[in-house]
Amino acid sequence: MNILFLNQSETVTATVKKLSVHLIEITGTEPNTSGFHLLNNAGNVFGKYDGFTTLYRELEDGFILSDDGSVYVEPIEPEPEPEPEISLDEVKEAKVSEMNDIQQKLIAQGVDVTLSDGSKEHFSLTERDQTSLVGLQAQVAIGAENIPWHTSDEDEHCKFYSNADMAKITSSALSYVTWHITYFRDLRIYIRSLESKEEVEQVTYGMTIPEVYQSEPLKAMLAQKS
Repeated sequence: MNILFLNQSETVTATVKKLSVHLIEITGTEPNTSGFHLLNNAGNVFGKYDGFTTLYRELEDGFILSDDGSVYVEPIEPEPEPEPEISLDEVKEAKVSEMNDIQQKLIAQGVDVTLSDGSKEHFSLTERDQTSLVGLQAQVAIGAENIPWHTSDEDEHCKFYSNADMAKITSSALSYVTWHITYFRDLRIYIRSLESKEEVEQVTYGMTIPEVYQSEPLKAMLAQKS
């Protein structure tokens, strides 16, 4: 499109786009704020824009003019919303969840059991293992011998265990699971009693729970360990 800026005698070729009543975009030429006319190829004026003398905004390949004195203002970036503060109760429940995860992993990892011949074997205690051990307890109770079971080593075959050894396995497994469940429940009560986030963050699984928060079963188990 042929443009004649009012402070020039020669036309320039550029692209003109009307953005709104008061804004016109011109690309393909340098900014000029003298007003302009549009000419056809014969040199005849077919559009007069004498009032577009304000540089509204510069573009990478052109500029925008306004005829009402308006100029572009960069929008103000909104202030980032502050992160909501985590409440003490939320911190407590996050710690409880963390401790529960550790408890479950430790239980699933299982327990070492010393058998009648003095050898030591390791038995995993996933939820499926625990369910199976309940059935094995029943076999022990009725005096069954040659009870089939397996260690945690996936490369080892199942084998038969004597009634005495299976009694040791199920008893050790039950004691191990009971210890962790009892300890975790008391630890959870202790965590929920704390009055500051700092205290909660210092809690670790396996720590000594203050005696006032120890249940009678936990105290008895601790006494047996000592």
